Amino acid sequence: MTKDKKILVVSFQSLTANSGGGMARLGYYLSAELHKRHLLKEFIVYSKGKYITDFPSSPVSFWSRYFLFVLNRLDKYLHFAPYKFRYWQEKIFDWFCAKKITRDVDQLFVTQPYLKRTFKKAKKLGIPIFFIPANPEENYIKKLVLEERRELEIDHEEDAYTYDKRLSYFNQSIQYVDKVIGTYPTVYETYKNSSFGGEVVKMIGHLKPDFKPVKIEHKEPAKKTFMVGYLAHTVVLKGLQYLMAAWDMINAEYPDLDIRLCIAGKIDDSMHEYIVKHHLHTKKMQLLGRLPDVQSFLNGLHLFVVPSLTEGGPYTALEAAHYAVPVVITENCGSAELLSRNNPGCKIVPIKDAVSIKNEILWAYNHKESAAEMGMNAKKNLDNYSMEELIKDIANYLERQLEQTQRHLPNPTDNKHITRSAIL
Repeated sequence: MTKDKKILVVSFQSLTANSGGGMARLGYYLSAELHKRHLLKEFIVYSKGKYITDFPSSPVSFWSRYFLFVLNRLDKYLHFAPYKFRYWQEKIFDWFCAKKITRDVDQLFVTQPYLKRTFKKAKKLGIPIFFIPANPEENYIKKLVLEERRELEIDHEEDAYTYDKRLSYFNQSIQYVDKVIGTYPTVYETYKNSSFGGEVVKMIGHLKPDFKPVKIEHKEPAKKTFMVGYLAHTVVLKGLQYLMAAWDMINAEYPDLDIRLCIAGKIDDSMHEYIVKHHLHTKKMQLLGRLPDVQSFLNGLHLFVVPSLTEGGPYTALEAAHYAVPVVITENCGSAELLSRNNPGCKIVPIKDAVSIKNEILWAYNHKESAAEMGMNAKKNLDNYSMEELIKDIANYLERQLEQTQRHLPNPTDNKHITRSAIL
């Protein structure tokens, strides 16, 4: 390497005391690793507060927190739709972030794609852009949402997945990206099969949440009522409709089972209307709403179901595994890859398949000891997984890319009139 501090890492979220929120967690640990290798220029986040890092980091602008304050004050009185509020936050972040792109940046690594101005400037300066998505490709998600709403006869309402302005901004931004790194199988596949023109790199790994250590030596099988749980901020993509359809089948076919379904988390209006219309009288089911104590909820379960149509993580599946709760999860969820390793800690089902969900719930009910053992396997898979491997894999990849770029740079004495952007 001819000089230090080459890679600019950008996360839309903010720093926390010892990590970062959302995908900023990955950005935080990657920045620390790159700094050790003398490859980091800086880690840029939306806001930083008073937190100090062992590596160069800063908010996207001194003024960004003031803009956020103004936006939040306006939202308090004008009540913006959440997806529009998010969109304007992203646009402001992009405007500030573009100013961070300078000629001494050799790589740009980002954890969110809504950066058209930033990417455009980087491209003009010949700076390679690497993007690691948290979720499957945006157009794929929109297609799934619209299809599902038609099937469920739910009136169309705009949200973060279908808001045309935000999706257009994504499509305009992604065209500048050189390489997408897919760490979840579904993320990799959806970008690989999309119209994205750059390279899609498969690098399977997981963003492990910061759970407080919990020691569980043995998981007791259910001896009384078998408790099945679901937890999410429910929109149509979460697939709750298929879990409820499975539950109706169980009640109809096996009315005497000592079993109960607990549904927790906020439910959006359209899905709530669907539940009221089709499942108001569903037996042995309870809608709990927002939970004051997630740990107690999970500790009381014998099975956790994640019926999502598509999802990067999800976090809740790993949280259930943390408490040794066995998981039924769809194949389109990234967490299924981790939980199914070695002795599997989950049962994987196709998306939109209520019958398969029903069968796996019944299997767990009829094989309580095996289900409890599966929960312990889930915990072992999670506890034994090191996120450091993923961070080092990404850092190694970026370093190799940087070395390749350096090898292809001509000697400046050969032609003093060749600009850097022309070279790259």
